[in-house]
Amino acid sequence: MPDQPIASVPIEKHDLGPEWEEAARLAAHNLGLTGEISELSPEHWQVVLASVEARMGLRGVALPPGWRRTLARQAGRLEPEDRPGARVAALRAKREEIAAQVALELGLGELGGLSPADRDLVDRQADETIAGCATPATEPADCSDADRTMRRLLSEHRALA
Repeated sequence: MPDQPIASVPIEKHDLGPEWEEAARLAAHNLGLTGEISELSPEHWQVVLASVEARMGLRGVALPPGWRRTLARQAGRLEPEDRPGARVAALRAKREEIAAQVALELGLGELGGLSPADRDLVDRQADETIAGCATPATEPADCSDADRTMRRLLSEHRALA
C-alpha cells in the first residue's frame, strides 16, 4: 500500500453572534455579579450559562453544539480543563474557604491570625469534614448539624472534585 500523505482537516471554530455575549453580560448584571464575565468564579459562570440558555430558548434560538465552550472562549474565559492546574487551584481555594469556616465554628477567628498549632487543628478538622461529608465516603458522617454556609461550601467542593 503506497504511503499517502495524511491531510489534516482544519477544525472550524464558529463564533456565536454578539447577542450571546450580551446575554451573558446581562445575566451576570441581573444576578448582581460585578466585574467582567471573564473573571467570574466557576460557580457564578455556571449560573450565567444557565441563564443564557434560558434566554436564548425564550428567543427561539437553537442552541448549537458546543455553544458553552464557544461562548467561554469568546468571553475570554477558558474551560477549567483548558487551563493547567485551574481545577487544582479551585479545589485548594474551596478547601481554604472550608478551613476558614471551621476556624470560625471553633471560635478561633480568622485563619491569618492563627498560631501554627491552631492552624494545624483547623486543617485536620477541615480535612475530616471534607472526607466525612463526601458523598462516596465509606462511612459518611452525619452532616445535618453543619450550618447552611458549611453545607454550601462542601457541596461546591464536591462539585469541583
